[in-house]
Amino acid sequence: MPNKIKKIMQTALLMALAINPATARADENGVSTPNRVVSMNLCTDQFSMLLAGEGQLVSVSRLASDPTLSVMSEEAKAYPINFGGAEEIYLMNPDLVIAGTYTNQTTVQMLRGLGITVVQVPPVRTIPDIARELRRLGKVLGQEQKTEALASRFETTVQRFVEAQPDEKARAGVYYANGYTAGDGSLVNELITTAGLQNIANNLGLKGTSKLPLELLILEDPQLLVEGTQFSDKPALAFELLAHPALKRTLGNSGRVLVEDKYTICGLPFVAEAIEKLANQSKRLGARAE
Repeated sequence: MPNKIKKIMQTALLMALAINPATARADENGVSTPNRVVSMNLCTDQFSMLLAGEGQLVSVSRLASDPTLSVMSEEAKAYPINFGGAEEIYLMNPDLVIAGTYTNQTTVQMLRGLGITVVQVPPVRTIPDIARELRRLGKVLGQEQKTEALASRFETTVQRFVEAQPDEKARAGVYYANGYTAGDGSLVNELITTAGLQNIANNLGLKGTSKLPLELLILEDPQLLVEGTQFSDKPALAFELLAHPALKRTLGNSGRVLVEDKYTICGLPFVAEAIEKLANQSKRLGARAE
């Protein structure tokens, strides 16, 4: 029975497309530019909102308007949302769908099976990858000129931070709920090191997202603690370690900085804001040591 229902739905969707087919427009070189773009992933939502031309993007995912997760939550309110369902997206009549590599593969394959082009974007974990993905998606969207300006401006900004790094780097420890940290191979680590700080997790040989016992963190004597977003004002066991008296004694009154998760969930040009925040802390600690 489920297969029969599925076939009926697919037939209905095909009929809907036949009535109102999406059409891509071609530029002077005969290269097609998508007319109706749907994004179904938090990170691709923001890439798409940054790069799409007027009227080109027709829907973003439901997460795009969440201010705790999305830097572009206000901009997202201008677009209809989708919940990532194949039938729902198909009926929006897109000629291009942009998704993440971890997006439900059944949905992706169903959309492709129905003749829709789906471009998947992998998680961005390095600074160079941000500019690379910008340019790739800019080309897909037919917005190369706009994208190149944005990517070049981002690269110039990052280079300024790199050139301003101090010779002696202050020790920074990333510490999240339940005692997790971020080491080599993570976007957070890229932001910290680009800002001119020394990531304690790297000194300990920790990769990606890893557990870091509080005792080990304190032994490394961090000068700065980088924290993420706490998603509730109420006390929670997950955040108890961040309030531990021993950690307070180690850091003093001014040794913490909040880098909101919305800046680190996705590798977007907005990470420059987080780098600047961390670089300011690096300068402050350097001045204090002189």
